[in-house]
Amino acid sequence: MLFELNKSQTFTAEAARVSRSVLPSGVRILTEEVPGAPSVAISASVAVGSRDETGGHFGSTHFLEHLLFKGTKRRGQKDISVAFDSVGGSSNAATAKEYTSYYARVQNSALPLAMDLLVDMFTSARIDDSDFTVERTVILEELAMNDDDPEDVAHEALAEALLPEHELGRPIGGTPDTINAVDRDSVFEHYLKHYRPENLVITAAGGASHEQVVELVNTELARVDWQAASSPNARRAQFDAELGQAEKFRFIEKDVAQANVLLGFQSIRGNDDARYALGIMNTILGGGMSSRLYQAIREERGLAYSTYSYQQGYADAGYYGLYAGTNPENAVVVTKLMWEIFQELADNGVTQAEYDLALGNITGGLALRYESSIARMNRLLSAEIGTGEYLSVSEVMERFSAVTLSDVQQIAQRIITSPSSLIAVGEGLEHLQELA
Repeated sequence: MLFELNKSQTFTAEAARVSRSVLPSGVRILTEEVPGAPSVAISASVAVGSRDETGGHFGSTHFLEHLLFKGTKRRGQKDISVAFDSVGGSSNAATAKEYTSYYARVQNSALPLAMDLLVDMFTSARIDDSDFTVERTVILEELAMNDDDPEDVAHEALAEALLPEHELGRPIGGTPDTINAVDRDSVFEHYLKHYRPENLVITAAGGASHEQVVELVNTELARVDWQAASSPNARRAQFDAELGQAEKFRFIEKDVAQANVLLGFQSIRGNDDARYALGIMNTILGGGMSSRLYQAIREERGLAYSTYSYQQGYADAGYYGLYAGTNPENAVVVTKLMWEIFQELADNGVTQAEYDLALGNITGGLALRYESSIARMNRLLSAEIGTGEYLSVSEVMERFSAVTLSDVQQIAQRIITSPSSLIAVGEGLEHLQELA
């Protein structure tokens, strides 16, 4: 099912009713009504992330994630917290490279309150100087906390090394330098530019009807006079970007007990036709306890507690990583093993037994994931701000099932021959450069 920007539609999927409406103001509303569900997850989101920041605004996206909870024209920070707590609800926000989302999960009867709160926060954020100053300190503490985690440091470094001239290579949360450099007026300018009706996407999943959600949204938009006629902004273009030369090796000195090694490759964008083959390949290579990486590095040799692989795909680029945390004395052998295991898969493919196991893993994982109303809500958001294509779980599984053993080997060959980077975080790991 393709979602056209200016059209509304309703259909059924897995006994749930999926509907989409586009209001005259350009606001898009997507819902999945799950019969009998006692709660509902809702979000107010914008397809603007850290990659969309420009000079003078770096760090603004992360700042806004914090500042929208600090108060509106109608409510103070504590009022927002008390309101969610009064109904036993949970609320949070997420900043990503291509979107920002403010969400909550509440019992069905509390949906009007939650909708009021989220729309109020999105449309009428106060962004006072005093709140800005406080949140700058909080964000710097958050960045310092992340910097204390060598695994997080390695992942951030890999994105920057593989995509050195691309906005996707920048860290989502900003850096201490960008957070200290940006001022309140720049963040407020970023807010006014992007937090507009034509960018607002409301998604809801659970025990609420589409008609109820639309009525509540209309009520809240009328309260803030967000009803002028407009068209929704077009979705982000999907294409293969020209990427710069990857940085072959980066060593980050840290006083930690383990060597955190990350071998990465420029990979496919999020909507590439090969993404289903990559999903199966990744499950086999490093997606679980039966994966090749886990079995060879942890179970057979005891060289690491944690080892895995993963894909990050975006509108126009992506990257693939293999990670292991190991004793510095074993860093060379583990790095070689990761490369050799991946190379063997690319050279010789996978077995039918591995393919069947991976397919079963993915099938079961999808079924369990979508027991969550928040996961269903996020699936709607991903479809709307991504390609505009909504797939039911059964349709997704059909696409995975259509993948052949040859497809899996081909995507492995495609990735392993792409530009690569080796990241090492720890002490005394400079010698790993020989393996880059």
